[in-house]
Amino acid sequence: MSRIPVVIDTDPGLGEPGSDIDDGLAIALALRSPELDVLGLTIVNGNVDAATGTDVARRLTARLGRPDLPVVLGATQPLHRPMGPVRALFGEQPHRDADRELLGPTTDEHAADHLVRLAAEHPGELVVVAIGPMTNLALAVQRDPAFARNVRELVLMAGSATTYAQNITVVGDFNAYVDPEALEIVLRSGARVRMVGLDQTSQVMLSRDDAAALRAGGDDFGRWVADCTDAWIDFLGRAFPQRVEHRTSCFLHDPLVVAAVLRPDLLEWAGADVQVETGSELARGLVVADRGLALRPAGPHNATVAVATDTAGFRRLFLERISTAPASAPAELHTPHPVPPKE
Repeated sequence: MSRIPVVIDTDPGLGEPGSDIDDGLAIALALRSPELDVLGLTIVNGNVDAATGTDVARRLTARLGRPDLPVVLGATQPLHRPMGPVRALFGEQPHRDADRELLGPTTDEHAADHLVRLAAEHPGELVVVAIGPMTNLALAVQRDPAFARNVRELVLMAGSATTYAQNITVVGDFNAYVDPEALEIVLRSGARVRMVGLDQTSQVMLSRDDAAALRAGGDDFGRWVADCTDAWIDFLGRAFPQRVEHRTSCFLHDPLVVAAVLRPDLLEWAGADVQVETGSELARGLVVADRGLALRPAGPHNATVAVATDTAGFRRLFLERISTAPASAPAELHTPHPVPPKE
């Protein structure tokens, strides 16, 4: 079988002081996985502003030997609310070196239009891995409803299917909280949706010991990742001193979402009617995945949600790929794992 065509919609900060590294590690995992044909990166406002994310993505793809990979700037704000209140929730902000010139976008095409076009060019084949807020995807649906029919599936890092997210708020994870209106549009679009939430991604971590192993046994990129990992853990320890897990480790949220495309069998899946709260200020960004476990029957399934994870299997896959770039192999040698059935 041929490789899976993939676009990653992301808000990467890998290499920026004080910025989360997991988006960049997810991109690296995808580019180092011969099962995937990564067609490009679309950049959304989120962990960092969209301009910085575009710059980070271009520098990262160059470091990974893919300077030709399209990096397309998208939404710079959520659909309806400014980012100021979200930025204010954080202390030290991610920032670029003031003396470093922004590389800028590789095209004038908006990320939403880029997604629409690629889905139309690869009908029934394209997988969009969305590991930031869902603004670009919502704009793609609004600009062309056929986008939802053309994609093979949308694989989202959002919500929490088995418990509260307990991330940016007690009930809301960052990606859902920043733009819940966008997530609602995506969930109601009719597209095939798979969701990997914080209840699963919080089970997979990268430790200082892992960084030491990457530094000792990895290639140049692996050694650079080790340095970035230690710096991010240092930041987390200062920013969240009450969180014991952050003293020696950081979460691998977004790489698990890429692994869900590479190896769906690493996770257990269930059909669910997924809804997101957009009205209440107290519960903004709350994602409820109704699997019919309550007294009332679940509504029609609009998504497949991850409910368990083989953490050991994921760690083996991730560390092997990040340590050393795999040798290129003919596409016909790669047999992508099938997508879980939509229940």
